[in-house]
Amino acid sequence: MPKSKAGPAPSEPDEPPASASPAGESERPRDAVATRLLECALDKIRERGLAVTVDHIGFEEVIKAAGVSRATAYRRWPSRQAFLSDVIAAAVQRVRLTPEGVDDVRALKGYLESTALDWADAQQRRNAVVALLHIAVQADFERTLGSTDTQTYYGLTATCRNMQDAEVRAAAQAALKSAAARMAGYRSRIYRLLPDRMGYRLAPGLDPDTGFDLMSDAAGAMMYGLTVTAYNDPGFATRTFPTAAWGSTEVEEWTAPAHHLVGLVLSYLQPDPDIVWDEDRIARVRGDIAELEAFVERMVREDWGK
Repeated sequence: MPKSKAGPAPSEPDEPPASASPAGESERPRDAVATRLLECALDKIRERGLAVTVDHIGFEEVIKAAGVSRATAYRRWPSRQAFLSDVIAAAVQRVRLTPEGVDDVRALKGYLESTALDWADAQQRRNAVVALLHIAVQADFERTLGSTDTQTYYGLTATCRNMQDAEVRAAAQAALKSAAARMAGYRSRIYRLLPDRMGYRLAPGLDPDTGFDLMSDAAGAMMYGLTVTAYNDPGFATRTFPTAAWGSTEVEEWTAPAHHLVGLVLSYLQPDPDIVWDEDRIARVRGDIAELEAFVERMVREDWGK
């Protein structure tokens, strides 16, 4: 699709003209005024999408929509560039792994409780691992695809290189890098917990200190590509095909995104031959999933303020 050619951003004064503050505004907490202005800017991003990039948002337009005085706004942000830098940071900070991650763990727990598994049987263990990963990555993909905040994040990722203002572009790149590192770190911590509980370990050649970080980076990059593909072809996210995938003997209906993501995760792992699946080990499995649920709840609350 050809890109529309947006004209240069309208020039706006770096310093505000003198104006009186609306009655009572001076008593309003300054942080509340800043929040109102940022929310108005984010609303405009959500309304317009990123067909016109962030650096074309008008500061004066936002001031008017927020209903605050120009003098108050410019005291908080002396220039339009400073304002847009904070808008970008606020937009990126909205992208977070939400508490649905806890629901994903509960879904895994429900699968284990409802399925009669012989954990001493290697094939049944493989079937269970593939099924559990299928449940988890499908839910993660659907959540990512449906999130308007994620759409903004991916849109900024795609457009920040073309932002005309160097200061705003640098702010976008820094905010995106920070958010990506935070999300990758969250994902990596989950990945470090799961394999041992399911009887797996990193594949040969992967450094135990960095292997899960590498897997997290790869999964994030694949999720980005799959999500962008689904934006352009919605059917890609929902079309299914039956297959016994990735060493499982159970035929399931798979979407292409889930199939790709599970394959990627398993390419970094192998069954741990040193684990003995005796009664004590089997009894630990369900307890480990319950422990994981509590861990994820705590991590979401601490890392994402939920």
